[in-house]
Amino acid sequence: TTGVGELNVSTMKKYIQYCRAKCSPRLTEEAGDVLTSSYVKIRDDVRRRTLDSDGGEGSHSVIPITVRQLEALVRLSESLAKMRLDSDVQTQDVAEALRLFKVSTMAANQAERSTTSSSSNNSNPSSQSIMSAAIPSRDDMMRSESFLRSRLVVGMVVNRQKIIEEAAGQGYNAMVIARALAVMVMRGEVQERNQSRLIKRVK
Repeated sequence: TTGVGELNVSTMKKYIQYCRAKCSPRLTEEAGDVLTSSYVKIRDDVRRRTLDSDGGEGSHSVIPITVRQLEALVRLSESLAKMRLDSDVQTQDVAEALRLFKVSTMAANQAERSTTSSSSNNSNPSSQSIMSAAIPSRDDMMRSESFLRSRLVVGMVVNRQKIIEEAAGQGYNAMVIARALAVMVMRGEVQERNQSRLIKRVK
């Protein structure tokens, strides 16, 4: 909330502006091959899972992949290289872009499945059922807090969104993780920095 971390906001903005103005990375042949093969693999997996589900419940868990997503992966890979002021997009940039794509899409699909399930189970839900859906169970909160404590070492400063995406990729509910983080902040276990973009485990 103070806007002060490893880099203050003003310095970060200047760095981003410099990266945008001075660096235009391009895919190396190796990185391009990794991206192409990964795209083909994900597309084939989507096709196979769609056929296996045959329009059933499993179809909701399919990760969509189109040419538009491929273009987005290329831009994201370039942006990651640009952050290092690297003139070439490396395979590590492609790997991180793919990771972000998968975990963010999984989180979106998980939220969609929860909404669809709630709607189909009760077309006219009571106030109690709405509150039950909105408030996570004690067990879910304890599991989420346990994950956060195991992931966040005391003194460690990390990106808040990245932790939530990582948790979603491991099967945790992103909203419950966010709620658990808020509880830990109120207890003083975790501090927020840079307008809540960063979090630091303090005890």
